[in-house]
Amino acid sequence: MSWTRKTLLDPKDMDDWRYSEERMLLRAAVFRALSHYLNDYCRIVYEFCHHWVSQGNKTTDNIEDYFQEYLKLTLERSYALSNAKTN
Repeated sequence: MSWTRKTLLDPKDMDDWRYSEERMLLRAAVFRALSHYLNDYCRIVYEFCHHWVSQGNKTTDNIEDYFQEYLKLTLERSYALSNAKTN
């Protein structure tokens, strides 16, 4: 079992397929592929990594394109919510 699984998961999560060794390695690969976005979009990168793995994706193919779309939708949603609160 990897250090990540031992230290970050509750025992009840150990059987969750999203946190299998294979999925944790994929999550790390996605994170590394998008690490150049961390300075500007740290939270969104973390959320996207979880989203990508949870949706059942198995590779990082075209990850940049998918992240750009996710980023666009997330920022649009955030903008819409902030405008709704001020009006």
